[in-house]
Formats: sequence, C-alpha cells, structure tokens
Amino acid sequence: MEGPMLGLISIISALALLLAGAWLLYDGVSGRDLLQIEIIAGATLLSVGVVCSVLLLRHWIKWKRELGNTERDRASFPL
Repeated sequence: MEGPMLGLISIISALALLLAGAWLLYDGVSGRDLLQIEIIAGATLLSVGVVCSVLLLRHWIKWKRELGNTERDRASFPL
C-alpha cells in the first residue's frame, strides 16, 4: 500500500474540494448569478470531493483488512 504522506495529502485534498464546493454552492445560491457558473462549479467540486472521500474510505477499509490479515498470519506462525 502507499505511504502515510500520500494518504494525508489525499485527505486534505478531499476536504479542500468539499469545502470549496460547499462555499461556491452556498455563495452561488445566495447571490444573483445569471449564468449560474458558481452553482455549477460548486456542485462539481462538491461531487468530486464526495467521490474522493468515498474512495479514500474504501481504500482505508481495504488497508485495515490487509493489516488485520497480516497480523493474524504473524500470530499463527511465530519465529
């Protein structure tokens, strides 16, 4: 699996996308935007942030399962 730094960068990126999307969506809905660019951009960033978060969660669950299997294997075959 990947190192902890890549995981941290991914989590920070997902949170930044979620917050930027929510802010743009809120700002676009509360103001008058004839082309609705802020609403579309906010919805896009928000959805990308949600997808990144779900992928990170799935990857973390897979990592925890593999870690548990590795520890179980080590316990059954002591050196």
